[in-house]
Amino acid sequence: MAKETNLDIPSLRIFLETAKDCNMTRAADTLGISQPAVSAAIKKIENKLGSALFDRDRRPMQLTTAGRLLWNRAFLILEQLDDLARSVQNSIEGKKPDVRLGFSDCMGACVSPLLMNDLLEITENLSGKCGSTPFVSSLLRQKNIDIALSSDPMEDLDETHAIHFLTERFLFILPKPLAERRKILCTQDLISAVGNLPYLRFGKETFDFVQSERIYRSLHFMDTRRIEVDTNFAMINLIALGKGWSILPPLSMWMAREYIDKVEFIRLTNEATRRYYVLYNDPVFEIISRKIYRFICQIFKKEILPEMEKVCLALLEHIQLHEGTI
Repeated sequence: MAKETNLDIPSLRIFLETAKDCNMTRAADTLGISQPAVSAAIKKIENKLGSALFDRDRRPMQLTTAGRLLWNRAFLILEQLDDLARSVQNSIEGKKPDVRLGFSDCMGACVSPLLMNDLLEITENLSGKCGSTPFVSSLLRQKNIDIALSSDPMEDLDETHAIHFLTERFLFILPKPLAERRKILCTQDLISAVGNLPYLRFGKETFDFVQSERIYRSLHFMDTRRIEVDTNFAMINLIALGKGWSILPPLSMWMAREYIDKVEFIRLTNEATRRYYVLYNDPVFEIISRKIYRFICQIFKKEILPEMEKVCLALLEHIQLHEGTI
């Protein structure tokens, strides 16, 4: 039978205090316990490890090799446990928590710098990761992040809480000269206008592919040549150069706004939309998630939407910010 080697935390704390200067008497005074209790705790660890932690034949006694190894590892582990306990307690009490954020590509480009700046004042430790919506969803699912900002509501997980903060309408995006040559009043006009021009879309691994492909199919386009790109910037640039057309929401266009005056966007006849959410699984993060929701609404109201109004006023018609009483 394998030897039981689990080490209890109280004994480890006594060992660490003793190992500071290899003095059991001083450790007992500091911890407010008896010296025999210190000796018993250290002996308990030594019995479990099958190795002495202190060389008691030396004066003053010294750490053995096993003792030094345990000191190095146990110190870091207990420090992390203390940080974890403090973070959870702070979150429960509404104090400064540690937060790991995940941003889908669009949210990463549009709001992450401003949001991270706002959060510095109300978090202890803060980290952010950006990627495709499926990537961010997998991070939240696997508990590698605490809060996600993305367009996937993750409705398949009962424990996921989603705070809806934005809705945007999908649009046809095509080269401006092409749109100016003929009046486009309906989907059939668009089909005729784009002709054999390639349809630009994101890769199958993205959530944008799923959403835009569903719209593409619902409008009964004839199968045309398709080109896959990996960024909004590349897609809008190609459309501006007259190399294709696409189906995108306003924020995807906003990520490449330097080309926005070279493309035209037309509202779809159906009400195809993309929604954005603040998502969290653990109730510990409810308070900070609601604060993030309020921060994002302010960022859009004070920064993004006013700038969009200056650059391309018409885009505002297709974005709806959901400010509630949260």
